[in-house]
Amino acid sequence: MNRFITKTKPQQTNKRDVAQKRPAPVGDENTPTASSGIIQESPNKKAEETSLMAKLHTAIRHGDAQFTFDTLSKNRPFDNAMNVSSRTSKLFKNTKFFQKTMTKMEFSPSYSAPGSEFMLLSVDESVVNAFKEGQGLTIRGETTDEAVLCTDDSTFPMKIIESATTVLLLHNSLEAPDSPTLPNFQVEMIDGKCYATGELCPVVDVLNVGRLKDMLREQELRWDWKDREEEEKLKGYRLRDLLDSVQMSVEEVKTALIDLPVVKFPNGKYRYLSHKFRGEMLGLIVEMIDEDSNNDVKLESISFVGLRKHLPENVPDQVIEWFLKSRCEKIPDKNEYRLPEENLIRDLTVVILYGTGKMPLNQFSELLGKILPFGVEVKETVFEGIADISDASFGKVITYLGPEDLPDTIKERMLHLFEYRKLWSMEQLRPYFKDVYKSKVSFDKYVVQNCEYSLSETGEMLYCGVR
Repeated sequence: MNRFITKTKPQQTNKRDVAQKRPAPVGDENTPTASSGIIQESPNKKAEETSLMAKLHTAIRHGDAQFTFDTLSKNRPFDNAMNVSSRTSKLFKNTKFFQKTMTKMEFSPSYSAPGSEFMLLSVDESVVNAFKEGQGLTIRGETTDEAVLCTDDSTFPMKIIESATTVLLLHNSLEAPDSPTLPNFQVEMIDGKCYATGELCPVVDVLNVGRLKDMLREQELRWDWKDREEEEKLKGYRLRDLLDSVQMSVEEVKTALIDLPVVKFPNGKYRYLSHKFRGEMLGLIVEMIDEDSNNDVKLESISFVGLRKHLPENVPDQVIEWFLKSRCEKIPDKNEYRLPEENLIRDLTVVILYGTGKMPLNQFSELLGKILPFGVEVKETVFEGIADISDASFGKVITYLGPEDLPDTIKERMLHLFEYRKLWSMEQLRPYFKDVYKSKVSFDKYVVQNCEYSLSETGEMLYCGVR
């Protein structure tokens, strides 16, 4: 209904003159005036509209679809779909414009429950594909951590944006209903709300080994564990315990565990082998290898049965299996292994240098030579990635730089290495980061983007600090 009715076209006059000459309203206050050519609406009209709105609210609350439809059809002139011509109605017949179904949204009883609070998250396409493949999506992190989203094999840092606007969530999608004969309501329940949105940062290409090592070392397996056997049986972490605190995916945690001296026991718990435990066990194995009368354990032929026969009870079967699989090489078609000389030298180097940190190279070489089986030759290149040889005023010094005991964050480890030595080539740096970087490419990219460099006399690029 048009609320603006013009009686006659007013003559063009100066608006200021008209405003000044306009007489004040006279007579009954309900009598409309026509001096400006416009009929003013009366208070009764407003009362009717207020009453109509109240009736409309009541009809919606009580599900009176017929009254609601009729009222909206007559009182929404802006909705052309309600007032199309007969010709147009033939063209658009059976379209959504002529459906008599109205969507009515209600708050569900669970709306006030804590479980109805959600966060909208913008994700990477790879995350969507992983979800479609059936992989789980898990948000991990302690209360003091920045949250991360993990698929089965990748980790994505999350950026959370708090919002002052509350977004209402309807879990059922709104679809166009069939055209009914009589008007009716389609009820959609508002059963959630959102106060924040988040987006994923690029996938991380490093393993968060720091917290993993800290947890495992708290309950590491010591050489004298038999003295308190009942207490020791309760120690260790299951995989789910580690995942609750470590911000890595399942596959990333498993990869990190392979590179660490960690053993999984029959109860499903993982234990870290202490330096003392590994040193004592390795010393016994070297004695077996060096003993001519012992044919069960040799560098070229080691078996589980042979080691079990000669090692004490405080070396569990699972530790023997770990040693064979991680430090030895399987002989094809046999239940035997060979112990590479390189692995033996590197493991003994860790045992010797762990406590002292560094020592003169000649003293180290003499000690190592006494321990190694006869005939094993030591080359300086074998220490790459666990120790480094440098010059000092009194001669050469060998320094322990095992990744297992270096700082765990990339930047801190870099600073530690540059403090030890000023210039490093890419090839020299790379072995000290194998435990944290997933690929050679990702490590090289980090060094190029974050490290200062200079050129040697031969044109070789040498890195000298962190930007």
